[in-house]
Amino acid sequence: MAHRSQIDIQVNWGDCDAAGIIFYPNYFRWFDECTQALLRSVGVDQRSLREEFGIVGTAAVDANARFTAPVSYGDLLRATSFVERWGTSSFTVYHRLDQEAEVMAVEGREVRIWAKRGADGRLRAEPVPAAFRRLLG
Repeated sequence: MAHRSQIDIQVNWGDCDAAGIIFYPNYFRWFDECTQALLRSVGVDQRSLREEFGIVGTAAVDANARFTAPVSYGDLLRATSFVERWGTSSFTVYHRLDQEAEVMAVEGREVRIWAKRGADGRLRAEPVPAAFRRLLG
């Protein structure tokens, strides 16, 4: 089973639009925050991955979300994240943000690559090392 992490997200006034619901780009900011929390939960972060593996980082190359319940100022969300799928040079992180009583508000996915800089200076995807895969199951 894949390693899972959970964090709580407090919805602030500035996270909402004029209708009083979440301005949707905030979900993608929170997805990134959740991915970083997932990494920290196994003892690594972007800086340590750079130092240990010589990568630029785990660059997001695709993201999507499905909204299932409205969220507003003052709500507390419980976010659960895990690696749902491994590719050769990518991995997909699944995120589920629940309101009280485990009512799903949004689910989403980020596809991230193991990004290195080539001799030409451009980013390119490299194979994800087995040691990293083992950390996240």
